[in-house]
Amino acid sequence: MNKEEVTYEPQKSIGVELLLILNKFFKRPTHPFNLEDAGIKTFAEWEFESADRVASYYAPEFDLFKEMQGKRILDIGAGGGGKSVSYAVRGAKEVIGIDTVEEFVDQAKEFAKEKGVNNCEFVLENAEATHFDADSFDICIMNDVFEHLQNPEKVLKETYRVLKTGGKIFINSPPYLHPYGAHLSDLIGIPYVHLLFPEPVLINAYKILAMNTNSYGKRVNFRFGIVDGKEHITYINKMTIKRFEHILKNDNPFKIRLYKLIPLKKFLTFMTKTPLREVSVKTIVFVGEK
Repeated sequence: MNKEEVTYEPQKSIGVELLLILNKFFKRPTHPFNLEDAGIKTFAEWEFESADRVASYYAPEFDLFKEMQGKRILDIGAGGGGKSVSYAVRGAKEVIGIDTVEEFVDQAKEFAKEKGVNNCEFVLENAEATHFDADSFDICIMNDVFEHLQNPEKVLKETYRVLKTGGKIFINSPPYLHPYGAHLSDLIGIPYVHLLFPEPVLINAYKILAMNTNSYGKRVNFRFGIVDGKEHITYINKMTIKRFEHILKNDNPFKIRLYKLIPLKKFLTFMTKTPLREVSVKTIVFVGEK
């Protein structure tokens, strides 16, 4: 994958035009990139305010913030650092946030400084093979990250290595087939659009829409890349519930302490037990223990 080879000039087609027309009839979900462009709040600020939502996924089985008290935390895919800083101010002894995007790491460091937090550190690091010592963390958190990992199996094994015996891993991740599983909802508000249009159409329509933003290059480079000479949505790994469960069964070194599927709406809970669960689940939730 070579991000530098991403083409910035979108190509129009009948499919692209149709998508753009349909998109006018759908309201886009609130997205941090748009809030940041509008000067309402930064990505980090949005993350900081989202920490309670993250914790709610594990309740009532686990109280995430209580689990963190006095613990050393590894936050994989820390993004702009907002959630990491929130964990730090809510009682964690130390939080180390890692990400593979240098811009995010820089933003995270600045955000921690603005908040006056000195027990939070950010490092440019690939979670597949970190520099951390074995048995050096009490808790690992992957919030909306598992669906982005190129090699999630390797990351699980590396996380197991750096966690102490009795340490826990907390994962929440939206499945690929949920309404905005393509992660293009900052500009495309059509639910299940990735099931309706082929990938080249999605990419080119997104580029056209991104031209009307203040962060065209950032958005395009963030989501797309070149694989085997063709442009793809490289930001996601298309993690379905079926694949997640396959990984838990075959490549998960942790003891399973919690596994549940949170539906899009409460009245759809019954669908999490049916073949339609792939399109009716909002979040996959997993807690493992070493």
